[in-house]
Amino acid sequence: MATRARTAPGASLWSELLPEIIGAVLCRVPSAVDRVRFRSVCRSWLAAARCYPPTLPPLPLILCPGFALASPSFTDGDALVTAAHRLPLLGTPLERDPYFGDCVGSFQDWLVCTQLYWRTPPCSWTGADGDCFLVNPFSSETIYLPRPCAAHSCGKIQSSVPLCNGEGEVICTIHAPEYAMTLVKVVLSAPPGTDPSFCTDKNLGSTCIAAAISQRNGEYKLAFCRPEMQSWCICEGNCIKSYVDIEFYQGKLYIVDISSGDLFAFEFEAPDRSFPVVSRAEHCLIEKLPLMDGSDRRKYNIVQSHGKLLLVARYFTGSWDQFTGVRVYELDFNSDPWRWVEMKGLGGDSIFISSSCSKSFPASRTRYDQIDHDRIYFLDPFCPNFSHEVLGNYSYRSQVYSIRDGRIYPFLIGRGPMKGVPGHPIWFCPSQ
Repeated sequence: MATRARTAPGASLWSELLPEIIGAVLCRVPSAVDRVRFRSVCRSWLAAARCYPPTLPPLPLILCPGFALASPSFTDGDALVTAAHRLPLLGTPLERDPYFGDCVGSFQDWLVCTQLYWRTPPCSWTGADGDCFLVNPFSSETIYLPRPCAAHSCGKIQSSVPLCNGEGEVICTIHAPEYAMTLVKVVLSAPPGTDPSFCTDKNLGSTCIAAAISQRNGEYKLAFCRPEMQSWCICEGNCIKSYVDIEFYQGKLYIVDISSGDLFAFEFEAPDRSFPVVSRAEHCLIEKLPLMDGSDRRKYNIVQSHGKLLLVARYFTGSWDQFTGVRVYELDFNSDPWRWVEMKGLGGDSIFISSSCSKSFPASRTRYDQIDHDRIYFLDPFCPNFSHEVLGNYSYRSQVYSIRDGRIYPFLIGRGPMKGVPGHPIWFCPSQ
């Protein structure tokens, strides 16, 4: 009778598990951080994970100040963050000191990071962003974008397009002689390295366009680039005169004024495929939304969900210190003119909103029971008492809004105030 070969002392049979079993287990691991640890056990597990990738997205993570990833507990009341894992950021300007940087956006598994420009003695660029790059914390890949502070001597290129349905024009400048920007939020049209065959507009060449809200000395501008460009294209106009929120949707960049709700749409083209330019700018004629009863101010965010463009409206009273309610609207492109249609549910999804990342998550289509559907998880400074240290125990106090019952739940993050740590926590929704 055949006998099984004796295993050497200290050896493990875990590496001999069937790939099908490894894949089945990985599909039931909800945390992206745990999935990375799972793949790193041994080569056979890594190979099995590539053959049997999870079909369900991992749970959203929180990226804390200082580039530390943490997994929250999505329960009513205390949503405490488990022990954070600091990202190494190897080979980037933030490898030695991540506290001089910030995360200003994310797309799938990529983070958009900036590093503060610092020089002694101070100059006109001091306080702006010196570097900007994309980093994948799971594969350690890094792709640099043009520097937000730069000077060029190759001659500027300038173009303008009229603002349809509005006054004025949008002026775009490439290779400006000198500019200094602080990037507030960056969105990507596609992950870097995406196959150009998937591009919705064949005239753009590269599928990955980075669009940014920039701020400098109280002045807001729109900027965009591709990874292979040498400089940012800086856009100025009446539609970008105050703080806005931005989102790519079906090949266009949509811009909403967070206070007034004015909506604009930008289209791009790349005539010589070297860099994209704004080919059309339109003020979308949409009826103004009313204030909610009992509120006197509001704040808007735009986000994609189920192939729809949604507007999340938060209402406040007083000096932004009382959160009174939320309404969610879908943009109806079939009406003339377009209009916002209020939604009574999110179709089984939940929405995660933070200062530099807003995403929808298929809560009802996963096997995880940690996230309830039809909820909106807010994590930004517009939450009343967001960084509240008077009551002591928590670093940040945010809110969760349930569309089904209209209730607002607390979302308390971290133990102990994070004194001296710049930045705010944001959502990070990886894809694998």
